[in-house]
Amino acid sequence: MIVDLHVHTRLGSDDSVITAEQIITQAKKRRLDTICITEHGNVKSQIPRQLLDQRDLLVFVGMEASTELGDVLIFGMDSYPRQIWRAADIRRLVVEAGGVMIAAHPFRYSLAQNAVLTSSREFTVEDACRQRLLQLVDALEVVNGWATKEEVAFTRKVARRLGMSGAGGSDAHYPEQIGCCVTVFDRFIGTETELIEELKNGRFRPEDRRSGKRKGPTAWPM
Repeated sequence: MIVDLHVHTRLGSDDSVITAEQIITQAKKRRLDTICITEHGNVKSQIPRQLLDQRDLLVFVGMEASTELGDVLIFGMDSYPRQIWRAADIRRLVVEAGGVMIAAHPFRYSLAQNAVLTSSREFTVEDACRQRLLQLVDALEVVNGWATKEEVAFTRKVARRLGMSGAGGSDAHYPEQIGCCVTVFDRFIGTETELIEELKNGRFRPEDRRSGKRKGPTAWPM
């Protein structure tokens, strides 16, 4: 199954312009089986009626949470208290709910900093492997629609070094981005419970479908 695990819409993310209708159009164009809506914040959003009525497109809902260690995609939990922002505390709640956490674009800013360093030591794979966030998540988002080819290659190295599973998601904020990066699952997924089970078991792989790999975004989404 082909799944875009990381999509934002105008209904729940202020920095996205994507409508429910555009999700349907782009999902069919990209031949996606499943879309995961992951709005920013601490509350799982509602699935728009137009998407619920689609027979050939499954839609699941997660969250993209901001923590002191970086952003994480969460599936299997409806909400968590707004005052909780530490990754370890969020991880505890996710585990209690039977959910799963994925580190979203984990090295986006660290590698961007490398590009402007003139004297300080660069951020390395060894540095990345020591990051606390990677001890708290179930997988890494290896392929992200805003990632450069250097970022993708770096994240793949980290995932291999740690023996962690790598996922893919478009991080779409514009319609044409939907499905540009995906996660390919080995087994059929028909429910959110099955999605979480497959993510925990690592039976998936990332796929970068962009025809030309970006050298770098002019501006990242918030």
